Amino acid sequence: MVTKAHNWLVVSLLGLIMLTFSWGLSPICMAQETVKAGSEVPAASSETSVQVEDINSPSIFSRAWHAGIVVFSVLAILVVSSVLSWAIMIWKIIVLRKSIRSSDVFIKSFWDSRSLNDLNSRLGDYAPSPAKEVFRTGYAELVRGSQLKESLPNSTLAISAAMENINRSLVKAKRIERKKLETLLPVLATIASAAPFVGLFGTVWGIMSSFEGIARSGSASLAAVAPGISEALIATAFGLAAAIPAVIAFNTANARIRNLVGSLDGFTMDFLNIVGRYLVSDRKSTGSNQAPI
Repeated sequence: MVTKAHNWLVVSLLGLIMLTFSWGLSPICMAQETVKAGSEVPAASSETSVQVEDINSPSIFSRAWHAGIVVFSVLAILVVSSVLSWAIMIWKIIVLRKSIRSSDVFIKSFWDSRSLNDLNSRLGDYAPSPAKEVFRTGYAELVRGSQLKESLPNSTLAISAAMENINRSLVKAKRIERKKLETLLPVLATIASAAPFVGLFGTVWGIMSSFEGIARSGSASLAAVAPGISEALIATAFGLAAAIPAVIAFNTANARIRNLVGSLDGFTMDFLNIVGRYLVSDRKSTGSNQAPI
């Protein structure tokens, strides 16, 4: 598996790319809206004219800045969250696809190998994968169990103890591998659940500021109300834009992890069956430091 430093480097690079893309795309996306807004919004007063000029700005960030520092801060948080969710989604797709492919290759080699000892001697030939790490842990415990069987006078008790130890080791190894696979998923879950509410907070705050401005100016026309509300609603749009990809990424990653863990469950059961048959059939034979199976 890749190191944590490498993982965060990949996430940071992807985030920087997505952030640059978002900033470069926003003026283009607003160009058509600018033309329509300039032709449809009537001039009412000097204050309304300033608002119309700001809402016609091709930059979403400048419009959010006009809505207030709170709305702009909310928008900045949501942009960072959106970029982070996209970066994590792309990174998780790459990592999970690689883990699933490597595990499938190793499990196939597990069945094609002549013995567990032969497979263990060739572990360096296989790419890192959850199945490989589970096998490594189980085989190491099998060697210790073989030594325990020779040291105890009651072979039946030794076999039972060895099987229990191997099973516990395999369960622990699967939990460790699942924890690695679920790295950064809590971040996606947090963004998916919190981003809409953060955007809603920015919208409510912006609308409050707009109504305060209307009260000061004394004008309640649509031309006076529409710019401020439009600027405030940007926060809600960005909240949804950050939450929707995070939800999709979280559910997709969870489904793939469940499938991989299910494959590992079947692999560990097959491993235990093979080990159990070996320990039972080898009860009366002398062993060695290596498990000859």
